[in-house]
Amino acid sequence: MAKKFAGALILGLSLSFSAAASPPTSPVLITPPQPAWQSLNNAQKSALAPLAGEWDQMENYRRKKWLSIAERYERMSPAEQQRLQEKMRDWSKLTPDQRLAAREKFKEFNQMAPEEKQEMKQKWQEYRQLKEDEKRGQ
Repeated sequence: MAKKFAGALILGLSLSFSAAASPPTSPVLITPPQPAWQSLNNAQKSALAPLAGEWDQMENYRRKKWLSIAERYERMSPAEQQRLQEKMRDWSKLTPDQRLAAREKFKEFNQMAPEEKQEMKQKWQEYRQLKEDEKRGQ
């Protein structure tokens, strides 16, 4: 009886250890805490200035993304820096629903075939060249 119990105990323990040792079936990604606005250095604050008001409410993975962009900021040309900050200002003005819609559109665009992407880029360039009254359909 004791041998059966010991055998069952060993089998149970070995199964639980093998289950614990196996990797999870779905990836669990956890971004470690990222610095608060006050903890950023001057270069980071300068690069990320349009996001200052919402920085401390951002999720850690978003802060991490913006910090990696801030690292590249100093190597950008002045025109690229200006464009980036304009895009950040535009982004900070969007509502959460508008941001979600923009992310979905971005995902859709990235899943398009290269020919479709090129066609969309061409249409966007044509639209951008229209005068303001033509854009409004007048």
